Amino acid sequence: MWEWKFDRNPHRAPSAVAVHDGVVVGHYGGWAMPYRGAGGDLPGCAAVDVMTDPASRALGSGLFAGLTEAFCSLCREAGIPFYFGFPNERHRLVGERKAGYLPVEPAGLWSRPIGVPGLKGRLRRRFLRMRVGEEFSPAHDALVEGLHGRPGWRTDRSRPTLSWRFAPHAEARYRVVELLDRGARSRGYAVVRVVHDRALLVDLQARDEDSGDVGDLLEAVRASLEGTPAARMEIRAGSASRLAARLAAEFGFVPGEADCHFEIRPLDPAFDAPAAGRAFDYRYADHEIF
Repeated sequence: MWEWKFDRNPHRAPSAVAVHDGVVVGHYGGWAMPYRGAGGDLPGCAAVDVMTDPASRALGSGLFAGLTEAFCSLCREAGIPFYFGFPNERHRLVGERKAGYLPVEPAGLWSRPIGVPGLKGRLRRRFLRMRVGEEFSPAHDALVEGLHGRPGWRTDRSRPTLSWRFAPHAEARYRVVELLDRGARSRGYAVVRVVHDRALLVDLQARDEDSGDVGDLLEAVRASLEGTPAARMEIRAGSASRLAARLAAEFGFVPGEADCHFEIRPLDPAFDAPAAGRAFDYRYADHEIF
C-alpha cells in the first residue's frame, strides 16, 4: 500500500518523520494531489498516515507538535497553500486542537438502490456509447481540460494520474466506465468499486454537470453492474456541489450519515484557504482508502 501511495505516485509531496535515538518514532505523510481549477494549477497534498509510535509517548506532547510543524514547513517550501484530509470524529477533534485544521463540512454521502431500469432507461441504454474496462482510454484526454478549468478546486484528473490512482492495489480493483460522444471523445466517466452489495462510485465526472450526461453516465454505470452482487450505488461529493444537488433532486439519491469530515490546514496566509475549502470538489477518490 505504501509503495503504491508514495513511490508509484507520478507526483511528489513532502513527508516528515521524527527520529529518536536513531529510531523512527513518528510519520506525517503527504499524499501528492496537485490542485486544478479556473484559478490555475497549484501543488497540493492530502495528509495521510499520521502516526507516532505508542512507545514514544514518554517523549511528551512535543513529539506530535514538532512533527506537525516539520511537515507544515516542508509543505510551505514546496508552495502548497493548504492541505486536506478526511478524519473521523476523534481524529478531527485532535487535528483541530493540535494541528491547526479548519472544518469545512461533514463529508457528503449519497446513495440509492441500483434497481431495474424502466422503459426510459432501457431506451436510453440502447443509444449509449460506453466503454468499460480497467484503464482509461485516450478518449479521456478530451475531457480533462474542461474538468480542470471549472470554478473552484479539485485534484488532478489527468490520465497518467488516474491510471496510477486506480491501478489495482491492496486488494482494491476498479472498473472504469467511460461515456463517449459520436466522435469517440469522453463525455464523462465513473470509476466503480464493488464492495459486497455496495457499488462505490469512487469518482464520477461529467463534461457538463447541467446536461443529460449525468443521467446517461449513471445509466451506463448501472448497465456495467449487471451480474455483480451490487444492490446500491454510493457516492461522496461536496454537499454544495452541483452534482450533489442533481443527485438528490433528479436521480433518486438520498443523503446518508457522514463517516468522516472534510477538513483543511491553511499554510499560506496570503491564500484564502477557507474559500478554497468550501469550493473544493472532492470524491471518494480523494481519500486514499477507497
